Amino acid sequence: MILCVSLNPAVDKMLKINTINIGKVNRASLESVHAGGKAVNVAFDLQLQGEEVFVTGFVGGKCGRMILDELKQRNMPNKFVMLSTETRTNMNYIDSFGKVTEILEGGHLVDAKSEEMFLHLYMNLIKKADMAVLSGSLPIGLNDDFYGSLTDIANRAGVPVCLDASGNALSEAVLHQPFLIKPNLSEFEGLTNHKYDLSALDKGFKEFFESASFKNVMLEDLMDLRKAGIAIICVTLGDKGMLLYAKDQIIVCNAPEVEVVNTVGSGDCMLSSLIHSLMKNVSILDCAVYASAVSSAHVNTLNVGDIDPELVSKLSGKVKYGIFRCPKN
Repeated sequence: MILCVSLNPAVDKMLKINTINIGKVNRASLESVHAGGKAVNVAFDLQLQGEEVFVTGFVGGKCGRMILDELKQRNMPNKFVMLSTETRTNMNYIDSFGKVTEILEGGHLVDAKSEEMFLHLYMNLIKKADMAVLSGSLPIGLNDDFYGSLTDIANRAGVPVCLDASGNALSEAVLHQPFLIKPNLSEFEGLTNHKYDLSALDKGFKEFFESASFKNVMLEDLMDLRKAGIAIICVTLGDKGMLLYAKDQIIVCNAPEVEVVNTVGSGDCMLSSLIHSLMKNVSILDCAVYASAVSSAHVNTLNVGDIDPELVSKLSGKVKYGIFRCPKN
């Protein structure tokens, strides 16, 4: 069982609009309303890939009940701590070019008693898990090191943690040795306090691996994180693809071109695909290629989890990659 922890879930509204005009009336068509938040998205994707999933976290108010109702409709096992405060609603405006403007609320308030209740629940659930997914922002009331505390609990239980967080929550959690981290490029740069020049990727993988930005900066940062106890590092690079570092190799895959419909949740889809591959014990290269194909296929769909398997198969054959063998220490 894969335990997906959603501390700050949301009701996601997708609105279609040609152009957003600031300060004027804008009319949009409602495309979809569904349960969201990064860990919930990961859980939906994992379930569609045939994995056994259990979702936990906090919910509150009408939006919280909407999330629980959708999980029930999807036959997804779950147990949440109920809050007196309202779970957030996120607005995603999609223009005619597939570009998304997101307006994200801060989230519900978690009081000390609810935090204690959740920790007790988590300690019981982690004993039954094969892997834990800690993904998304932290709600109001939880300290920046909360993911670090959850990682410690999982590590003591022998359960690997897959982490997708940002800012201080990410910086604190990496000190506790999660098994896998999946930041996007901006989040990774925030973690390392370095900026990376990826322009060499436009010429080719060999040129990128030989670039000063990779050899002198990025490679050292990646190896430092591996030395700190993180087994797998995945950095999503937007339309340039993804980077996966595991064992003694760094794999960079391109993002096969598709018609862009909606980019929201593509990173969550990448994480779920990696987890699914890892659960199947496939090679790291196959993990990277499959995750790249699924993530690109997701960009071609409107809703989370609504992916065409035939498109994934087609895109898998179009994924190009380069491999860098890391020097032995």
